[in-house]
Amino acid sequence: METRQDVLEWLNGQLRFGIKPGLERIEWMLNALQIKELPSIHVAGTNGKGSTVAFLRAMATKQGLNVGTFISPYIIQFEERIMLNGEAIREDDLVRIANRVRDCASASPETLTEFELLTVMAWLYFHEQQPDLVIWEVGLGGRLDSTNVLTRPLATVVTSIGHDHQGILGDTLEEIALEKFGIMKRGVPMFHSLTDERLIALLKRQGEAMDASIHDVTPLITSIEDGTDTVVTYDGLDPVTLGLTGHHQAYNGACAVAVARHLGWKAEAIRAGLEAAQHPGRYELISRQPRIVLDGAHNPEGIAALVEQVKIERDVTVLTAILVDKDREAMIASLQMVADVYETTFDFPRTRTKESLIADGARYVDWQEWLAAWLEAPKSETLVVTGSLYFISGVRNHLAKDIQKM
Repeated sequence: METRQDVLEWLNGQLRFGIKPGLERIEWMLNALQIKELPSIHVAGTNGKGSTVAFLRAMATKQGLNVGTFISPYIIQFEERIMLNGEAIREDDLVRIANRVRDCASASPETLTEFELLTVMAWLYFHEQQPDLVIWEVGLGGRLDSTNVLTRPLATVVTSIGHDHQGILGDTLEEIALEKFGIMKRGVPMFHSLTDERLIALLKRQGEAMDASIHDVTPLITSIEDGTDTVVTYDGLDPVTLGLTGHHQAYNGACAVAVARHLGWKAEAIRAGLEAAQHPGRYELISRQPRIVLDGAHNPEGIAALVEQVKIERDVTVLTAILVDKDREAMIASLQMVADVYETTFDFPRTRTKESLIADGARYVDWQEWLAAWLEAPKSETLVVTGSLYFISGVRNHLAKDIQKM
């Protein structure tokens, strides 16, 4: 492989192997490559984990640390899945790392999946760069996710539990929760912003069995002022305008504040990180005139949080693409409470077809044609584009040619 495109084609070629839960293949690869674990934070959750990583990364940077992050999926470019100090891995590093991983994987007793190979690439890159801290975002679930080869992180985080990926993680919230709680490590503190008492009780029982202290971060929040900006007062800090907008971001920020305090980071770094955090595709204002917001709400709980924020907007149109394994009916019903909703499809394996959407009574549009017409003559004051993060990524890149953030 000589270019980033070669790497992407190689990884995409592994998608045919699907999802294969388990850690044995990753452990074999890390042992073969002689990669040692670095100081790490491990973040899981149905919604909010990416934003929590963004807050933690900004805080760590303000603390003066060199920090690596592994996230999924990407919004702007593939390389942002592996970042050092907020900068995506460079093409020459990506190609070199991918070649080493491919060569090693060729000797593996079992074929690795695309996500497993990508995870090993991140481990190898961070092993070479030796950052002070690595923040790992779980890809799916937790217990059997390939990031869960960590043996002793500095802290673990569970941001939320909701209905997503039931076919893999389980049908009930309790089943899903146990998968996400599976990142817990013996003797390592776990921080959470859960509100469901049943799940909290389940988490506490798990903590007792693992001798891991459990910390509810929600009491840190003393007030939230919602608006076009989100202003939060955390215990011990003056009010701060979050870099990420939305009522729910106060809780993601609280997870980061609690972990940062546990690690002894300075109050100035914590505050500055809360203000500076950026995370593309999370209630991201990409144009002020016309007003266009991108938000990767892709399950009922994410849509519920988005709806609360949209209530602050005036005269809203929503364009959304919901994948076939999501609860479309519930999500559309929620969005229709606050906006005029249009649905579309896009080039992705799990997307709904035009025919199925029309059969289900959707207001179907071809998103590229519809967006071009809307930009020329906006039909409302605000456009919110939401649904699959993969869809958001495509729209963001498409719109970048026509508008600039003001």
